[in-house]
Amino acid sequence: MAKVVLTADKSMMVSFPATLYTGFLSCLPTKVMPEFIYSRVLPPVMANEDGTTDFPVMSLRGVESICVNSGFERKNIKIGHPDYLGKVIDNDTKIVGVSAIDPRGIGPETTFWSSIFNGPTHNKVKFAKLMQEIARLKKKYNFQVVMGGPGSWQLARESIMDAYGVDHVVIGEGENVIPDLFEDIISNGDLSKRVHSGKVPEVNEVHPILGPTNSSIVEIARGCGRGCHFCGPNVSGRQRSFPIEKILADVRTYLKWKVETITLHSEDTLRYGSKDFLTDPDVLLDLYKEVFSAGATNIFLTHANLTTFAYQPDVIRKLTKLLRDHGMPGYGSQVGLETGSRRLAKKYMKGKCLPMKPEEWPQVVKEGLKVAEENRWISCCTVLMGLPDEENEDVKQTMQLIKDVDNRFAFYFPIFFVPIGETPLDDQRRFVNEYASQYHWRLILQCWKHNVKYVCQAFDFVSDGKYPMLRVGLRFGINALYNVIQVVCRKMINRTSSR
Repeated sequence: MAKVVLTADKSMMVSFPATLYTGFLSCLPTKVMPEFIYSRVLPPVMANEDGTTDFPVMSLRGVESICVNSGFERKNIKIGHPDYLGKVIDNDTKIVGVSAIDPRGIGPETTFWSSIFNGPTHNKVKFAKLMQEIARLKKKYNFQVVMGGPGSWQLARESIMDAYGVDHVVIGEGENVIPDLFEDIISNGDLSKRVHSGKVPEVNEVHPILGPTNSSIVEIARGCGRGCHFCGPNVSGRQRSFPIEKILADVRTYLKWKVETITLHSEDTLRYGSKDFLTDPDVLLDLYKEVFSAGATNIFLTHANLTTFAYQPDVIRKLTKLLRDHGMPGYGSQVGLETGSRRLAKKYMKGKCLPMKPEEWPQVVKEGLKVAEENRWISCCTVLMGLPDEENEDVKQTMQLIKDVDNRFAFYFPIFFVPIGETPLDDQRRFVNEYASQYHWRLILQCWKHNVKYVCQAFDFVSDGKYPMLRVGLRFGINALYNVIQVVCRKMINRTSSR
């Protein structure tokens, strides 16, 4: 059996029905979305007879690749389904590696929803359940538990590690940490150090994945370099774009498994191959052409920056034409609007709109979302509330900015500030509902009122008029959620209006 077993909780090991953004449902409290509904909207990935899964979360494929390329035999590494770990783990197992995005339910999006509705969230509950099962198996087989992934910073204190039964935590990228750590564990080396953070790898140290994932993600770059003080990827420094050969190798891996829809991922995807803070249109368009030529039928992306839309609209037009010529009816990205306050933009994210000035950020948002709508891109905008030193006037400016835009293809998702580990603001106070003013609640209500107004129009565009029953379910679900949000917000506005 396997010396190394890799796994993740069931909030991550899901089959996405339509879009990666449905994964945010794991941030909802269980009382808002009961398990019987959640498991139907986000069913778990399929398991093989031996307890493994062929479509795990991307981070586990990354660790698998690190291990194999550092000398481990692939037969000694298994990716276990969280429901069937007892089939995968045995006396040969020395390491169980766990990846998590928000294990304690204290990330920005989860904090927002749990602050509004109270109660445990799906990601927190499912992670705790996974760790309980791992603890049971650990008593029997005496392996070491290594925690990693984007949310590993939440367990970086030894008292928390002990509470969850975690022996080691890896912070950040693992290429220069995991090989030595895993070798030390297997050979009973020096294990006194429990929290590990290595140097950021160069692009030639990151190897192609060896199997598909549940999200069809192809990582094209790491890092960002814009330096937003509240953002985890800021820790990785400058953007490092991967060679086209590595990207196409990942694409071909998916195609072997009959997965023809590819999702390109980086923190600023439209800047792939750029030497500065501008998009290199030739490199970007060549990337898309190469991926289409390899056999992909649809190419989506995860994150983009509104500056590209505002400052280089011709790039968006050319890319949109390329996508449309390949038969794609819908496009979109997650973008960080964050704030409409020039003061906060200058203080905490002055690199976000380079080469423009931070004081121009509200205009960048307006122009960027205008260009996005003209080209029929759907923009999922995060709106960050509760930054340190935020005042009511800053919140009012964000409200005014969203009112001025009123874009039918822009959707606004409020999140609460959380001091993410190793960022410049990691020693600040986490923002929760007790600290919110009436203007925060008014902003939340404004965002969701807008979302409800336009969500079905956006769905009709993306689905090209298909799936009428799914449209009915979407309208019902989003209206039900909005009705609850409206009750909570109006109650809190009345309660906080005297502040």
